[in-house]
Parts: sequence; C-alpha cells; structure tokens
Amino acid sequence: MATDRTIMRALADLVGAIGTDGFAARLLDALNVLADVDLCSVFVRSRRQPLRLLLAEGRHPINAGFPMRASLDYIRTFWKSDRRIAALTRSAGNAPVVVRTSAAEIADPAWRAACYERGGVAERVSIVRAGHPAFVANGYRLGGAGGFSAVDLERIETHSGLLMAAVERHAHASAAGGPMLDEAGLAQSLLALQCGLSNREAEISAAMMLGETQEEIASRKQLSHGSVVTYRRRAYGKLGIDNRRALLRLHRRLMAGLPPGATEPANAPRGEDRG
Repeated sequence: MATDRTIMRALADLVGAIGTDGFAARLLDALNVLADVDLCSVFVRSRRQPLRLLLAEGRHPINAGFPMRASLDYIRTFWKSDRRIAALTRSAGNAPVVVRTSAAEIADPAWRAACYERGGVAERVSIVRAGHPAFVANGYRLGGAGGFSAVDLERIETHSGLLMAAVERHAHASAAGGPMLDEAGLAQSLLALQCGLSNREAEISAAMMLGETQEEIASRKQLSHGSVVTYRRRAYGKLGIDNRRALLRLHRRLMAGLPPGATEPANAPRGEDRG
C-alpha cells in the first residue's frame, strides 16, 4: 500500500514535469501510486474545438499501441456514446468529479471491444473537471488486477484537485509551445484530413514527422520493421506523398494551419529528410 510520503513524492514529480515531455509518464506514475492504474489518457473539450486528446500513456504488456489507438477510436467514434462523461463536462460545477466505468457497463459492443476488450481493460476511473475548456483524465485497470476498490477511488478523489490543476497547467504550457508538437496532436490532425488513414498509419506518420526512425518506431511500438514500413507506405499513398521530405513539408503546413496542398510560408523551418 502506498504511503503518504510516496504519494506526495509522486505528486511533486508530476507538478515538476508540467510543460515537459515527461508529464504523461509522471501522471501515470501518480495514478499508479494512488490506485494501481495501468494506463492513462487525458482529453480536452472546448467550445471552439472538438474533443482533443492531450496524452495517452502506458506500456501495455501485449498491445504496445493500445493506449493511443483506443484513445483515437474514442475520439473518432465513441465519444458521443459516453453520455455520462459528456454531460459532466457540460455541468455547472467546477470541482473535479470522479466516476468509474467497468467494461460490463458499456452497452455499445463496438466501443466495449475497441476501448476495453482489445486491451484487456477491466475498468476505467475518470476525473472530470467541467469548464471551458473541460478536462477528462482517465486511468485504466487491466483485467488481471480486478476493479478499483473504494480505497482507490477515495485516494483519487482526495487528490483530484491537484491532479486536474496539473493537467490544466500542462495543457496551457503545451499550447503556448506551439500546435501539434506531440504524436497525439499530430495523429489527430492527420486523421482530420479525411484521407482514409487508419489510426496506426496516422501514429506512424506522426512519429516520423517528429523525427523518429522506422527502427525506433518499431522498437517503441513493439512492431516488426516490416510492419512499420507497410504502415508508412500505406500512409504515404493515402496522403499523396512519396518520401519523408514530403511528409515533413506536410508537417510544416499543418503547423502553419494551411491546407495540405497550400504553399508554405517563406519563413517556414526546414526539416531534414532522414529517409
């Protein structure tokens, strides 16, 4: 059982990571200390933008890409079915609310399969902070560990204010640093082009835009090199490009808020073609 000192250290590390690449891992660490959470995600909803994925974190023991793919599936297809969470984001109260959702409660079989069964998720605990924007932080417990206990939920509720304050500050810091600087944001932008990309093709393309080699992507996502090449080739075909230099040009257009075929700004930064 986590001690008060362990909890305070995890929360301090989380606050210290605000605005850095390590924030997602520190959030997962904090949720794990509080309630043995295996995976986590954070979504943002505002009046002017659709639901957006801020982060998806966790090393799945079998399905390495599950947190990202399930989160993208949720945004694209299943968010509107999650009526309880959607209603909480629109509520008048500003204090965080903690709710749990087990796989057995999901009536939509496609949603249950994509976001729970495919990854062996037994239960989700959500912290919802209404407002403009609204934030939803989710922790997921894999099936072998069973559901969340009353003690787990009490710990999360006790520290929900600090957790969501850290999430909100990180979101603001990330936005100040520029749009689409992480894999989740880029993957969502690529999917929004409506060119038929799969979630996997979008995340592979996003990782390559951020400078990862095919070998690094294969290692991180626990895929064979041949699989990464296949996903990359399919994505290039759907995006209408044929090499990494063209992919980086597309990245610059997305960063500048331009349509895919538009002319780049004269002062756009140039990326290196790494093959």
